[in-house]
Amino acid sequence: MSELLSRQVANLSPEQQELLRRRLAESKQRDAQPAAFHELFESWVRRDPDRVAVAFGDEQLSYAALNRLANRLAHLLRDRGVDRECLVGLCMPRSLEVIVGLLAILKAGGAYVPLDPEYPPDRLAYMISDAALPLVLTRRSVAGVLPEESQATVLAAEDFWPELQTWPDTPVRLDGIVDDLAYVIYTSGSTGRPKGVQVTHRGFRNLARWQFENYGLKTPRRVLQGTSLSFDISVWEMCAALLSGGTLVLPDPGLKMAGSDLADVLIEQGVENISLTPSALSTLPEEALPHVRYVTVGGEACPLDLVRVWAPGRAFFNGYGPTEATVGVSLARYEPDLERVHIGRPISGMQAYVLDSRMQPLPVGVAGDLYVGGSGVARGYLGRPELTAEAFVANPFDAGGRLYRTGDVARLMPGGDVEFLGRADDQVKIRGFRVELGEIESALAQHPDVRHAAVLLDQDGA
Repeated sequence: MSELLSRQVANLSPEQQELLRRRLAESKQRDAQPAAFHELFESWVRRDPDRVAVAFGDEQLSYAALNRLANRLAHLLRDRGVDRECLVGLCMPRSLEVIVGLLAILKAGGAYVPLDPEYPPDRLAYMISDAALPLVLTRRSVAGVLPEESQATVLAAEDFWPELQTWPDTPVRLDGIVDDLAYVIYTSGSTGRPKGVQVTHRGFRNLARWQFENYGLKTPRRVLQGTSLSFDISVWEMCAALLSGGTLVLPDPGLKMAGSDLADVLIEQGVENISLTPSALSTLPEEALPHVRYVTVGGEACPLDLVRVWAPGRAFFNGYGPTEATVGVSLARYEPDLERVHIGRPISGMQAYVLDSRMQPLPVGVAGDLYVGGSGVARGYLGRPELTAEAFVANPFDAGGRLYRTGDVARLMPGGDVEFLGRADDQVKIRGFRVELGEIESALAQHPDVRHAAVLLDQDGA
């Protein structure tokens, strides 16, 4: 054990010291050689070019066709000034074009910033200004939600699509970009301003490898992509399909992602792999969906009753991972006879630590602050150096590494799994979405008739 690690774990038993040392060593040993998202996608283009990559209603694109379109658009974007780490807005409803646009931004060396057309115009205007976006890709049907006065050039798919045939379908050549930004996703902020989380390409290969090994992806699967790009579960869904040779199934943008409406799409499209919040999964008729073989839940607590219904005959996973750690930190596979809900163990290349206020590891069973580390840890918050320094700290167990202070409370279980216990602050989850109560309070306080504001979560849903 290194001198650095020895000093940090002095309050643990010899057995727990050995467990921590072994977990860190295993994480480093299995940490895959990093690669950019689009490079991992291109490896499947070479392996199986004719396989369907994306399906949207009656439309579909093969891996080869999707790659060619994305390459052409990448060249166009380069001509419009997109270079390495250039942030490009993506404001489109669910469609084939949005996947082409996303890949093209990455292939051009840029990073995409999702701008959900369903967001309030004021919020979109703030994100475009805060990220200083020079360019936004959109469609005419939703372009009206974008601010009229903005520094960003707006490029509609209907305008650039006919031009794509004039650009080369060969890839843009870029080297050494695994530590470049891949995307910036805005999350709720306690000060009343959303904050942009800067995520690089470095964590994608470990994520894709876990999915390939645990989702049975040696046989390509049809994967639902039902989450808005503004939430990082969408990245998980895209990885499970496009980085594993599967098919990404896009529902109609107006579809209600719950109940019989969603069940009908899953049946019609033969979807085999879904990732949903427990509350959304609970609305689906399990008996009508025998072809759904892989189920992952996350974003909120998973009730044991849900496991009893959905785990028999399926691979059922509960995942944990903040946006600041490239979607997935740890996952647990649940069997139908599960007795205690937990979030499992870190995936390859990631670490999880339960620490006290002095950044010392806590013994098994003792609640403490949950910190995560590894290749998926984000760069920080866009334009917020003080907030970044507060949330992203030096890793005392791994010289040169960084940890993200999640704000979650957890404890280690005797078998080595992590049990999530709740939050240490005012952040809440509503239908799986992170919400800072301070952001709501700040918005309420701006009203001239409001002197002070306080917001509480109604746990009973009344």
